[in-house]
Amino acid sequence: MIRDYSKEIHEVLKKYWGYELFRPYQEKIILSVLAGSDTLALLPTGGGKSLCFQVPGLVLGGTTLVVSPLIALMNDQVQNLKKRGISAVAISAAMNYREIDIALTNAALGHVQFLYVSPERLQNDTFRQKLSHLPITLVAVDEAHCISQWGYDFRPSYLKIAELRSYFANTAIVALTASATRAVEEDIQLKLEFKNAQVFRQSFERENLRYVVQLEENKYERLLRLVSNIGGSGIVYVRNRKMTEETARFFTRNAFSAMAYHAGLKYEDRKNVQQQWIDNKVQIICATNAFGMGIDKPDVRFVVHLDLPESLEAYFQEAGRGGRDGKTAYSTIFFTKADQQRLLDNFKFAFPELEYIKQTYQAICNYYQIAVSAGQGTSVDFDVERICRSYNLLPVLVYNGVKFLEKENYLAIVDAGFEPSKVMMLAGKEDLYDYQIRFPKFEPLIKTLLRSYGGLFENYVFISEKDLAYRVKLSVPALTEHLVFLHKEQLLSYLPQSGIPKLVFMQDRVHTKYMEFNPENYHKLKERHLQRINSVIDYTNNNTICRQVQLLAYFNELDFNECGYCDVCVANKPINDEKLKIKITSLLKTKAMSLEELKAGMHKGSNTAWIKAFNKLVDDGDILHEGLLYRLNSQKN
Repeated sequence: MIRDYSKEIHEVLKKYWGYELFRPYQEKIILSVLAGSDTLALLPTGGGKSLCFQVPGLVLGGTTLVVSPLIALMNDQVQNLKKRGISAVAISAAMNYREIDIALTNAALGHVQFLYVSPERLQNDTFRQKLSHLPITLVAVDEAHCISQWGYDFRPSYLKIAELRSYFANTAIVALTASATRAVEEDIQLKLEFKNAQVFRQSFERENLRYVVQLEENKYERLLRLVSNIGGSGIVYVRNRKMTEETARFFTRNAFSAMAYHAGLKYEDRKNVQQQWIDNKVQIICATNAFGMGIDKPDVRFVVHLDLPESLEAYFQEAGRGGRDGKTAYSTIFFTKADQQRLLDNFKFAFPELEYIKQTYQAICNYYQIAVSAGQGTSVDFDVERICRSYNLLPVLVYNGVKFLEKENYLAIVDAGFEPSKVMMLAGKEDLYDYQIRFPKFEPLIKTLLRSYGGLFENYVFISEKDLAYRVKLSVPALTEHLVFLHKEQLLSYLPQSGIPKLVFMQDRVHTKYMEFNPENYHKLKERHLQRINSVIDYTNNNTICRQVQLLAYFNELDFNECGYCDVCVANKPINDEKLKIKITSLLKTKAMSLEELKAGMHKGSNTAWIKAFNKLVDDGDILHEGLLYRLNSQKN
């Protein structure tokens, strides 16, 4: 007899999340998972993907294994689960052996309900063997499009997930993504060896989103008008860290509250910026694409791209962060022809020649003193600038060379900068008490740590040096010095946050003459990358087909009508000449104007339509012109 989980899943939803009802498709996906089917869930950004594995995981009991590619996203979900009284731990490629052993031991004892792992970790045979002894009842694969070479963010480490089948033969897999074409959808099922597959694809149509694309040389002026007209909370995406700072300063100079967000900020600063924006203390976030994953702010009224994204998949995810409350929101791209050319120019650097990639690999191995036939699993701070200075290499080519080496499974980049500092107590309570008596200057710090953070003796715990320093009444540098000293004394283990990405050696060092690159694979990846860039350029150039129809067609949804609200639809709408004439005459009643001033006043209408109405007024003698200025004919008005 098939068990009916309907009542149980609603009880879990109410108990832990406080919701009475599921969002569209969530309940069907959850029941499919609980029925033991391998399930693929394609839900647009904001569709509530995490509940699709968290609810069934709690119902099934045991441990749910979650494979996720982003440390920031893993940490956010772990912290959110803990706040709800659910035990969760994240293991990433940036962690040391002690941290990993502690996490796995706790999971083996049944103390972990959700175990998050980075896909790179699954490449280690020993690690997979250890997983086999855990009470895994469900495997969830987040950002599942990463498993496909057809996808825009392929990660070869995802290909190892299917090997878990041999350990958990009767355990269902649920794969989730917010952006997948039909080819990627099929590839996900193939690579994960789906059996008894169920696929749930929610339409990517967002009825409340208004897509706008504008060819615009003066982006900042248009940006100010947009924000002034729309109001509310928003995100402005730009291409690099410097631009986030410049754009935030521009807003501040113009009396808007704005802050910059990028991967170069310290963990605490990023969290502070993010929280102020979520709490509506700051109106606008100016960010690189490092911002947005795992953030569910419902009242975002506008998402603006001042620079072109590299793919429509990335754009769709970022645009989809607007209007999650179901109310109208605007997703706008301001671009120039130079922006399109920049995308094509960047492509030239995205795939260095294969010999240059081998040279990059050799330089990295030499810099970190990795011997041939050694190094697998080694994790180091990836300082691109120093490597390039040491070996006279170009940073952009080195970075992109490493991205290719990642696809070939030699190396992996992990953005460890999104993880805060961590502490774990190594000494027992009696030894700590004895140490405080002998060295009283450390007593305030030890006592504050023990009072402020639970579980310090069992696991590593995230800490805030700034917060600790305030409580202990020390400066941050002095507090850090104390922590480093206690680390050397082996009373505790202190792992400070690193602002530098981690580089993980996925296999032992190979001599460059034995490195095996598949030239066909290289050229296919290069070709697909160019296709994605051209899709973005085509999207921005195409002002004859509804924006939403274009996006849905890209994701293989072909049976939708025009949205009626995007810039293309608005421009194609028949406009009432009389209304335009009234608007023009009302503007000219205030003063005589030049054509440029009139254009600024009529910016919401189609240029062709209002100019036609304007010319009719001139022809009829309702408007007179004197030099460069136009005024109403007082005898007729």
